[in-house]
Amino acid sequence: MGNLKERAGRGEQVLGTMISEISCPNLPRILKAAGFEFFVVDCEHGYFDFSQLAAMISVAKGAEIEALVRIPTIERGIITKVMDMGADGLLVPMVNTKEDAQKIVSFAKYPALGHRGASTQRVHTNYNPPKLEEYFPIANNRTMIWVQIETGEAMGNLEEIASVEGVDVIMVGPNDLSIDLGTPGDLFSPVMTEAMKTVAKTAGRAGKASGILTSNMEAIRSCRSWGMNVISCDSEVGMLMKMAKSVVKKLSESDSEQ
Repeated sequence: MGNLKERAGRGEQVLGTMISEISCPNLPRILKAAGFEFFVVDCEHGYFDFSQLAAMISVAKGAEIEALVRIPTIERGIITKVMDMGADGLLVPMVNTKEDAQKIVSFAKYPALGHRGASTQRVHTNYNPPKLEEYFPIANNRTMIWVQIETGEAMGNLEEIASVEGVDVIMVGPNDLSIDLGTPGDLFSPVMTEAMKTVAKTAGRAGKASGILTSNMEAIRSCRSWGMNVISCDSEVGMLMKMAKSVVKKLSESDSEQ
């Protein structure tokens, strides 16, 4: 554990998925057994409470799979609670400006990078905190901040967003970005293709990794060919539905053959 940030930063392919709705403490173990390297708990659209979130993050530590949380808004209180639960990082939606990115870093990182509040007799130190001056650089180094590009405004400010120290990965949120660019749901329109290529190129120039959240395999292949290396593919609900439909179809075909 703890090398996902480094591997992504080196341009290696890393693969994860989203936990969108199902609250099960052992779900991180299942995802690890399936081969995923990270998961993102969706607290933007999902309706997890803090206790459910903390339980999944805690199990993730033991299962050696990295846990990120997609927070709903850029708020100090939310970021503090999530980080103090021991989350490995944040996925932040609707990051539109350099100032948005700087605010996230300020809330999530300790000095000298930020102004995260210090409460260290907690799970994120395994209840055995070192001296603050020793712990701050350790925590800052392992904390991942991934920002989602989802609007035309964000595309216009992309270079400035990518330049912010402490931001590690620039992620495309394809659904909302396609809506804002006038091609709802069409990931292969010329404007979306150009936008995704631009994200990959701009992130690379800034020394940052880039990636996408999608279940569309063709889009993933294209994004990888453009240089994206952080892939969050599908969700637990999406994969469950695909497998359930497949089983029902096979059983129905079997019945019709009898």
